[in-house]
Amino acid sequence: MSGPKVINIEAVRRRQKRESQVLLRRLQLVLADCERWQAQPQAEDSLMRLEILRDSEQWESLLLEAGRLHDFYQEESHRLRQQQAADKAAKLRRSHRRNQAVTQMKMQLRNLPPAPERDALLAKLANSDFAEDESALNAARDLLEEANSHQNNNRLRDLAACLIDGEAETDTPVRPSAPGAPHRERLEKCWRLLGELSADAPCSEIEALSAKAREVVGQSTDHRVLLLDSLALELSALLQRQRAARRWNEEVEILLTELEEIRSPSAEEWKQRLAASRKEAAPFEVNEKIVDEARAWIDQTIADENREEQRGAVLKALAAIGYEVREGMATAWVEQGRIVLRKADESSYGVELTAPTLGSTLQTRVVAFTDSGRDPQRDLEVEETWCDEFEKARADLSRSGFEANLLQAHPVGTIPLKTVETAPSVASHRQTQGLLENKRFDPRN
Repeated sequence: MSGPKVINIEAVRRRQKRESQVLLRRLQLVLADCERWQAQPQAEDSLMRLEILRDSEQWESLLLEAGRLHDFYQEESHRLRQQQAADKAAKLRRSHRRNQAVTQMKMQLRNLPPAPERDALLAKLANSDFAEDESALNAARDLLEEANSHQNNNRLRDLAACLIDGEAETDTPVRPSAPGAPHRERLEKCWRLLGELSADAPCSEIEALSAKAREVVGQSTDHRVLLLDSLALELSALLQRQRAARRWNEEVEILLTELEEIRSPSAEEWKQRLAASRKEAAPFEVNEKIVDEARAWIDQTIADENREEQRGAVLKALAAIGYEVREGMATAWVEQGRIVLRKADESSYGVELTAPTLGSTLQTRVVAFTDSGRDPQRDLEVEETWCDEFEKARADLSRSGFEANLLQAHPVGTIPLKTVETAPSVASHRQTQGLLENKRFDPRN
């Protein structure tokens, strides 16, 4: 298949480098998240290995290793975050039970006749510091048992156990209510949501919201369920915003990483815009728009730079096998969409390169500079020679970090050679009209 060819050229090495840098940054972020909850002693050694691969530009190996580690630590981060949320929810639940137990114990003590011992115990139980709860509660229980020796004191013991051990389940409900009371399920949902929020929200905000939940529980039965539903909706909305903010911050980190690999002077302006958006208290929709705009600009700029590198690599590969490549040819190629090259010792034939303004496809074909007096057999020989040269050029592109995949080819002689003017100078290239737009190549043109 030595006739006209259509190939797709991809800057594989640059793509691998970009993906490796992004994946390495994602790994660093997820490791930092893991470190918030639990030390990762092996992480430092893993990062050092990856940095060695990065410094030696072993992008393919780096992609595989970083991808494996990222997947592992991402699952670990999720597990630790869920564990932290569950622990926080349990802590809030225990605190609520303790508050209820202390409240009821104080009510029992107030029913006793005034006495120094009783008043001292009430003062201790009123203290928000639970360091002395066990001794205070045991003393209160003993006092109440002594004062009510004729009554069953199982309930007092349950209350004491609840306060001393927040995980303890009492045989008697702390606040009597019907089994399966709707407010209990809703309150449990609020604790779970607060547990998840605690991963990133300030402690003061969590405490304020927890106090709000406890206050709601103290409301009348008629309003309690509605108020808890309202609080759950508020907490759910806060959690959604928190997750969106976390994703946004991660995306900004990735964009900043990608901007490091872009040569355009405008990259520095985008870095400043993204950095400023972190400091400004702008609406989330505004920040999302900045990220979307930055992503579109980065993708377009990288595509443009890849095409520029592709043209340079193709010309370099052809120069290596003897074709004349002059300064300014790459620019001329961009301006008109095609160029014709020839060897110094070949005056009758050349090679035409055609590429669309967008995309990474390229058409190559042998062309003749005159119609008159040509030998058809010579045309076939030149096409066959170009086939060998084409493979050499592909090998050179591969060594330069490009992958040239053959998309379409025609057998020798099936399509007559296209006749063009003598390979034009750079100046005449710039004057040629007929710039190709992004469309499928037709070898017969």
